[in-house]
Order: sequence, then structure tokens, then C-alpha cells
Amino acid sequence: MADPKYADLPGIAHDEPDIYETNDLPESDQTSDFYEEESEVIEKTNISPTEAFNKYKDKSLTASKVDFSEKISRNISTGYTYELVKQGENETVLQKYQRLQCEMSELLDEVQKIQSLKNEKDVNCLVSTQQIEQALKKLADLKLEDSFGSDVVSTITDPQGAQIKKLFSQLERFKAQTAELPESQGGSESGITFQLKYRPEQAHMDQINRLAELERRIHRLEVVLGASNEKLTRLSTITSKGSLLEAAQQLSATASMLDSAQLDHIEGRLTALTQKLESVAENKKQMSNDAEGDEKVQELYNIVKANENVSKILPETVERLTALKALHEKATDFATSLTQIELLQSEISSNVENNKNLLQGVQESFANNLNEINKTVMSLDRRIKEIKKH
Repeated sequence: MADPKYADLPGIAHDEPDIYETNDLPESDQTSDFYEEESEVIEKTNISPTEAFNKYKDKSLTASKVDFSEKISRNISTGYTYELVKQGENETVLQKYQRLQCEMSELLDEVQKIQSLKNEKDVNCLVSTQQIEQALKKLADLKLEDSFGSDVVSTITDPQGAQIKKLFSQLERFKAQTAELPESQGGSESGITFQLKYRPEQAHMDQINRLAELERRIHRLEVVLGASNEKLTRLSTITSKGSLLEAAQQLSATASMLDSAQLDHIEGRLTALTQKLESVAENKKQMSNDAEGDEKVQELYNIVKANENVSKILPETVERLTALKALHEKATDFATSLTQIELLQSEISSNVENNKNLLQGVQESFANNLNEINKTVMSLDRRIKEIKKH
């Protein structure tokens, strides 16, 4: 609808919405003048979501044994770790490839550290970083997944999963074959027979091993702490901690301060403190000959010692006085005003007393004058009467 302020203007359509015209084209017809500069330094890569999905399609991440809590334990909790094959077990091609990549990366880091310290110490390194980088590049150029194929790599990395997939594929083929047979031959006894074996004793042995490890660790704690609570109570008293874990964490933090860098720092501070104590002792010897100064110091010490209890409540008193500062200022202003009022009242009282005295004097003078006037009038009246008689 049209705005009410245009109601009295001619040529306004009151029953239609307001339309604002512009010379710009619609957004679909507008062209962008954005220009991207091309340069050899900038590398442009095309990322295909389909290839990325196919690469990690059969991969899985097991987080059952991952621990980020950083608890104090025999094994350090570091989150996700790359597990190598145990000694005596056969490595697959992909596991050997990954192990070589990991070891070559560690070797490259160690060689770089040695070369960084080469200027400080006389260190001879038979292997150069260029050779290691070339070997790493050769390993990266192998690209086992591209050469073997994703199916072969998945079979190598997860043989059990490959067997399960093979089993499902055979079952699908068998179902397709049985579906193609006529109904008269559908009830034949020919088919595929699979046998699944499960060894519960292995899982039971793993559980027993974990319980034995836990029992061994508890036994070590009992040997260290003893059967009674005496050592634990003493440890809690020393560390001011209620639990064994908190006490162990505090002891670990204290032990970490005993490394070489911290000890050198502590030794330097102790040396400086010793020098300061020696200078204080020398100054004390020089000041011991001044008996008058000692008496003043002793007197000041006695005063401070006597007011030690007062000094505890002094901050609270200062805070209270600061909070009541405005009230005290208003009370001071009120007392000043009250004093001024009292002075004014005393002045008014003295003026009233003076006015009373003046009024009394005026009244007395009026009374005397009135008596004189009466006497004069009476004498005048008497003389008039005497004149009339003659």
C-alpha cells in the first residue's frame, strides 16, 4: 500500500504496492569481473571426492585401545599409535612397506639432528639427507595401491575380511546357480559346506593374562606401601594429598624439577642467596656495636609485637572506614550546619533580648511622658478654671 504521507498527492495508486525501479540487471544476468592471476608458483590440484572415497572405502579405525587420559601407568598413553608386527611373525608386503616408510622418516630426522649439531661437535655421518630423501621418494613412487589394486591391498591388510568377502561372494554365486535350476532339481543335496571354528580358550587365556598383569601391579603397590595404612598416611601428610594418584602426580612433578637444567638454576639461586646472607651477617656485625640503635630497634620490635593482633583487623577497619567515608563526610557537613544554626540561634536570642530591653525602655519613657502630659493638662485645666472665676 502507498505510504499515508502521499495520501493527498495526485497520481498515487493507493491500492497497489510500492515499486522501486533500478537500472541494475537481475542477479542471474549480472556478470562477474573477477580475474584470477595465473602463476607457476601457485599449484592447482583437482580433488576428486569419488577417488578419496574409494581409497578409504574398506578402511576402518579401531579406537578400543586408544587412551588420551595421560594417566600414570607402566605404558605411556599416547593416543593412536602405529603398531608394527611382533618379532617372529610374518610381515605382509604392505606392512613391510609401511614399516620401511616409518623407519626411513625416523632416520631422516636423526640425520638432520646430527647435521644441525655438526658445527658444534666433530660428528661424522656416513649417510646424507639427500640419499635418505631419494630413498623415501622411491618408496613413495611405488604406490602399492595403484600397482596392486585396491582389492589386492585390502586382501593383504585384512586377510580375515578378505576371506569373509570371498565367502559372501561364493554364497551369492551359489544362490544364483540354485535360482537358475528347475524346481525338480532344487531339492538336491549338492551344495557348499562351510565350517566355522571358534576357540574360546584363547579369549579366556587373554583375560587370564590381563588379570594376572593387574594382580602383579597391585602386588607391587602392596609391597611398596605395605599392608597397613601407615606409609599411605605418612605420604598423604607429606604431600597434602588425599589419594595415591594425586600424591604420585605431585612426586612426579617434584622429581621433574631435579633435572640438570633445573638443578643449575636452583644452584645459581642458592649461590646468590648465600652471598646475600653473608652480606647480611657482615652488616649485622657492624651494627652490633651501636647500642643506641639496638635499643631503638628493640623498642620498635616491641611496639610491632604488641600491635600484632591489631594489625590483623587493621585492613578490615580500613575497608570499613573507606566504605563509611561518604557517611562521615555527610555527618561532618551536618555538624557544620548544626553549629552554624546554633550560632545563628544565639545571635537571634541576643537580638530578641536587646529588643525586649529597648521595648521596656520605650514603655517606661511612654509612661513617664504620659504622666507628664496628664500633669500638664491638669495644671492647664486648673488655670483655665481660675481664669474663668476672675
